[in-house]
Amino acid sequence: GTHVGVAIGEDGYTQMGLEDIACLRSLPNIPIVQPADEIETKQAVAYAVEHAGPIYLRLTRQNLEPVHEAGYRFQFGRADVLRPGNDVSILTTGGPVWNTLEAAGTLAAEGIHAEVINVATIKPLDEEAILRSAGRTGHVVTVEDHSIHGGLGGAVAELLGEVMPTPLKRIGVTTFGESGDAKGLYARHGLDPGGIAATVRKFLAR
Repeated sequence: GTHVGVAIGEDGYTQMGLEDIACLRSLPNIPIVQPADEIETKQAVAYAVEHAGPIYLRLTRQNLEPVHEAGYRFQFGRADVLRPGNDVSILTTGGPVWNTLEAAGTLAAEGIHAEVINVATIKPLDEEAILRSAGRTGHVVTVEDHSIHGGLGGAVAELLGEVMPTPLKRIGVTTFGESGDAKGLYARHGLDPGGIAATVRKFLAR
């Protein structure tokens, strides 16, 4: 998929894939991968070429800031800790990963140390990594450019509900798509660094 999320807003709301993960998660034997930057995208494409069977690569048309070092190696099915922390686990994927790291930096300056995890493989989830982080921090936030229903947040909610009930806050799209520039739409849906940080603060203060 190449027209996903509100980030492609200038192409018009009729082009936005906001429910694609939810739809494909319900189909058997279709892995879902969403890279966070150019380095990860190239390696995910190479993996998909060699993969035996269908695979859904969720790509965007926005320019993504680099979040990985040149030596990074994509591993299918593995979630990567991009920033360690003990107060809250923030699981994110795709375009919002950079903004999540920026938000974590802001929160750290306030004494809130968030663990940021890039969940490039949404199906199957890296359950071990997610449960390990959730068990340590006791609070989980998901951030995605997708409907909060059925996407990464939904997958994490199902996992935690079945194995380790943990307070969870999902950040994502809750409305129909709208036309506009990516930066403005990210801010509108709380996917910008300030919006993410504000939601995490409020969540932890409950």
